[in-house]
Formats: sequence, C-alpha cells, structure tokens
Amino acid sequence: MSAIFPIGWWQVILAGVSTIVIFSFLIRENSFYRLFEHLFMGVATAVGIMATVKYFIVPDLIDPLFGLDISSYPDGTPVTPYNSWNLLLLIPVTFGSLYYCILTKRFSWVAQIVIGFSLGIGAGNAFKAVLNEMLPQLKDSFRPLYVSGDILASVSNIIFVITLVCSMSYFFFTFKRFENGVVEKTAATGRYLMMCCFGAFFGATIMARMALLVERLDFLLHQFAPSISQLWS
Repeated sequence: MSAIFPIGWWQVILAGVSTIVIFSFLIRENSFYRLFEHLFMGVATAVGIMATVKYFIVPDLIDPLFGLDISSYPDGTPVTPYNSWNLLLLIPVTFGSLYYCILTKRFSWVAQIVIGFSLGIGAGNAFKAVLNEMLPQLKDSFRPLYVSGDILASVSNIIFVITLVCSMSYFFFTFKRFENGVVEKTAATGRYLMMCCFGAFFGATIMARMALLVERLDFLLHQFAPSISQLWS
C-alpha cells in the first residue's frame, strides 16, 4: 500500500470524507454531520490543549521553574545560575488552580474569585483596546478639505467628511428630526451611506467564505478524488 500512496494518504482520504460529510448539511441535518461536528470540536479542543502545553506551559512555566532552560557546558556546569525569582511563578499558578474549585459544591465560591479577577482583566484589556482603536480613528477624522496640489486627495477628504457628518447625524436624537429638515435629510443620507458600508463588509465576508469553499473544492478534485481512484484501481 505504501508503494501506491505517498506517506499520509490516509489523511487525505479522512479529510475528504470529513469535508463531504460536513457539506451534507447543505441538504439537511443528519446524524453523520452531527457525528463529524462533535469530532471536529473534540479534535480542536485536543489541539488547543496540546498547543497550550507546548507553546505556553512548558516554555513559560515548566522550563524556568525547574531551570530546564539553562544551557550547560560540556562538563555539565550550568552557564548561568538558577534564578530564584522564578519561584514567584508558583503564585499565579496556585491562584489560577483555584478555578478548578468550581468542580466542588463546597468550595465553588473560591472559583468565583478567580472568575471575577479574570473578568476584571478582560474588561480592562477591552477598554484599552477600544481606546487604542477609537483614538486613532478620531484623530484621522480631522482631515483638510483642500490638499494643495492633490485634487484626488481633496475630493476623497470631502467625501469622507460628508459621510462622517451624515452618519453621525443619523444617531442624533436630541430633538425630533422631522422638526428640522436639514437633520432629517442628512440622517437619511447617512443611513444610505451606512448601508453601502455594511454591504461592502458583507461582500467581503462572502468573498472570504467563497475562498474557503474554493480551497475545499480544489482539495476534493485534485487530492481526494485521485486518491480514491487509485485506491479502487
């Protein structure tokens, strides 16, 4: 069998069968689809755990904690002495391990401390990310309407400012918009402009999904189908 198929031929067949079973959802939901859906989730979880152990726990915790990252001379003498400050890693490890108290009814309240601490860090990072994203956009919104020597840049800035003002006026609810014709017209214009923007985002999403579909179809036609034909021949 190894003389006919290259190394890993069974992986191609398994991937092809899995792809076809997943595509069977386009017809209707079935038991095979649910089976491979759960199989995919299990494999993804296992890969995530292994990646966490290999690329985070081992290099950032196990190796510095036990001094495994210290290189040695040929006679076995370490190049650098062990850094005793690495023992401080036991503090976050112990604190994070309290999360598993959620598995017990008696000490489940301890896990709430870890969860609250994690939510606080997540909220802080999210607030920081919003500022890092919004402040550059706010700064970039102040554009000159006239750029000397560059007509295209001037037109682009004018269209940008009009789009910005109209889109922001759509969310202006201080007074009733029908009482002010200018605000009503700019709000309606902003609505259409935002619809164009959302349509562009949706089109980009569809293109990304189509790229994934084309890649899977190319795999089925040029790798999976030849492997099946050789298997039956």
